Parts: sequence; C-alpha cells; structure tokens
Amino acid sequence: MQHNRPTEEQIRAQFVTSLMEYFKIEEDINLRAHVADLVRSIHPSQYREFFRRLSSREMPYKSGFEKIALIAEEFETQALTPIDREASERAETLYRLMYDLHRDISLKRDGEKSALERFEEIRFTSIKRVGEETPLLDETDINVVKTLTKRWIYDYVSLDRSLFTARVTHEYRNEILRRERDKNEVLSAPMKAKLLRSVKPS
Repeated sequence: MQHNRPTEEQIRAQFVTSLMEYFKIEEDINLRAHVADLVRSIHPSQYREFFRRLSSREMPYKSGFEKIALIAEEFETQALTPIDREASERAETLYRLMYDLHRDISLKRDGEKSALERFEEIRFTSIKRVGEETPLLDETDINVVKTLTKRWIYDYVSLDRSLFTARVTHEYRNEILRRERDKNEVLSAPMKAKLLRSVKPS
C-alpha cells in the first residue's frame, strides 16, 4: 500500500505545532500565526538542527517566542550572502548612531534653529568616538546618507524602525554592489591595458 508523502506546507504546519507543544503555547490562531511568522524563513531540511540548537541552549530568562526568534535569527544570518550581511550590519550601526544623534539634538533647546536644521549641520564625515581618530562613518556610509538625505533620516529614525532598517539596508546593498563593481574594474584595468598593448595592429 502506497502512502502519500506530506507536502512541505504540511511539514511546516507540523513543525509549528511541535514548537507550540514544546513551549506549551496555547493553541490559538493568532499565536500559531505568530510562531509561523518567526520561522517562515527556516527550510524543512533545517528543522532537526533548529530543535537541536533550541534544546541545547541555556536561555532561562527568555520566553518561548523569544527563544524561537533568536534561533531563527541565527539561521537567517547564516543564509545571508556577504553583501547582505554587510548591508544589514551597517544599517543596524547607522540606525543606532542616527537615533542617538536625533535624541541628543531633540533634547537641546535652541531658539534660533530647529532640531532638523541642527541635525543637517552635522558633518557626518567627522563623527568619531572620544579619543579615536578614525571617523565612525566611511565613504560607503556617507554615500548612503547622501542618497537617503539627512531630512529623511531625521524623520524616520524615530518614527518607524522597521521601515528605516528596510530602506537603509536596501540602499547599503546597492552601494556595496556599486563599490565592489568599481573595485573589480580598477583591478582589471591594468590587465585590459596589457591585453590591448599585446594586440599588434595588422
């Protein structure tokens, strides 16, 4: 007798059920949907490893949802390409820096200039940590800031973190791709010149 193999959707649904039972999460359509969202990027082939990591970690002060999210984030990070990883890390760093600047400026009173005007006057190329000479933002960061504009950054860094992160990560990815393309062209230029010299006119 031939048995029908479960579909990927059925396997995924069982995975979510197993997680809910593991953490004794109440069977509720909204809670189930939340768990499913947390693990939506995990492939069925990774489920066994997911449970292995989950059961081997000591996370005493985390809820079941937080534990699922942390392990899922590990898998997502490992799946990123080097460019995606760099874009994500830079976007997170830029968010923290811009949020702190926005907060500090907003707390200071100035009758002559608005907080936005003072934010726009900051020279991002010279922002450094105390006691260090190297600027916090490099050429890649500055190019992304120019694309986004300081006004957009000021408006969105405190308004909607998810939108800020998504947009900034996208711009970083574009800038990193452009940077790598330019680097490759510079590296290949001498080789092209050598090839052209080696071609004798007939």
